[in-house]
Amino acid sequence: MDFSDVTREVPLLARRMIEAQMLWQVYETTREADGREKALATVARAVETAAAEAGRAFAAMAPKGPCFEHFKTILAIWKHGGALTIEHVHDTDSVLTFSVTRCLYVEAYRAMGIPPELLPLLSCARDAPFAAAYHPALEFDRPCTIGEGAEACLFRFTWRD
Repeated sequence: MDFSDVTREVPLLARRMIEAQMLWQVYETTREADGREKALATVARAVETAAAEAGRAFAAMAPKGPCFEHFKTILAIWKHGGALTIEHVHDTDSVLTFSVTRCLYVEAYRAMGIPPELLPLLSCARDAPFAAAYHPALEFDRPCTIGEGAEACLFRFTWRD
């Protein structure tokens, strides 16, 4: 059994809570030594790197190679266990839009006492590097997030051939 087998067995929400606890400690340690801005940048860089790796791994799972139809299956993974409430899904051959109206990730982070400045970094900041690493034809836009205080996260993925 390798590391990827172990991480697949841990539900995504539980995995993110464990990661959030560790990243919070990294943030606090770095902030004390080097200041708030460097600490935020360190956490952001770590999250973005992990998200890009996850995007490449998800692309490698596509039976016929990365494509928009395969990418759209990510919604089932993201929604698993009620982690996200996703509404207003609009799905075409080249565009997928939806709203996340409840995010248990952000709720869990708040309940853990994680500082507000970390909330958008721990989950929200994953989406752009995940999409970019999945395939260069995939464009991502999300103008607002619950982690930043919005009522909903508005997602738009566009596949450009």
